[in-house]
Amino acid sequence: MSTRATLPFTDALPYYDRDIDTIAGMREAVLSEIESEKTKMNTTHEAYLPEPYALFAQQPALAAEMERAERNEKLEVLDTERYKLPEPAPDAPEEAWLEALRNADVQLAHMDVRQRNLELLRRYGRTYILLTPANLWRLHNYQQEAMLHWVKDGQDTAKEDTDDLNRARKDAHLRLGDKISTYESRWRDLVSKSLSITVANLTTRAEIDDYHAKTAALRQKLAQMDQAYV
Repeated sequence: MSTRATLPFTDALPYYDRDIDTIAGMREAVLSEIESEKTKMNTTHEAYLPEPYALFAQQPALAAEMERAERNEKLEVLDTERYKLPEPAPDAPEEAWLEALRNADVQLAHMDVRQRNLELLRRYGRTYILLTPANLWRLHNYQQEAMLHWVKDGQDTAKEDTDDLNRARKDAHLRLGDKISTYESRWRDLVSKSLSITVANLTTRAEIDDYHAKTAALRQKLAQMDQAYV
């Protein structure tokens, strides 16, 4: 595709035109005009933004977690006290040792139930295990990462296309600028020659008028001399 087909006809030559930097007061005048036009606009950049979306509006727990992250507060660690097996002191009464023994029995029974559940899930729950909340969350994260990579790829592609377009515009501007400079130089030469020719014509015309005046004066003088001899 040619540059002419990719660039609009109304495109300026910012890579070539430097009037805003070379002419005194031009930049201030342009910025003043821009601010004047902005004051006439009835819309703002915020008007084009979508309406704010409340995250986790139906999930207060996740909303509270989001607020905690925004406040840069540390995540509360899990309470592991109930999983510990504190050992009574050597001189503790018998009741303390019995309580520690009951706690150990409860913890052992709890771990035994968990192991049995995991074994049953491993044997008979292969289809269900794929739909557990943890795996669904992993799948969701995988999809989010895939979407993020897709967006980044699109962003990189758009950046590359923008860079290619800017390089094409710069090349076109510089080539057109060189032509403009050549035409301007030729125009100045032609104007200079035209002025020189105009000045020469005026000078020649003034000389011709002077010769005509002298010729008329000589003719009048000769006519007077002829009348004097008659």
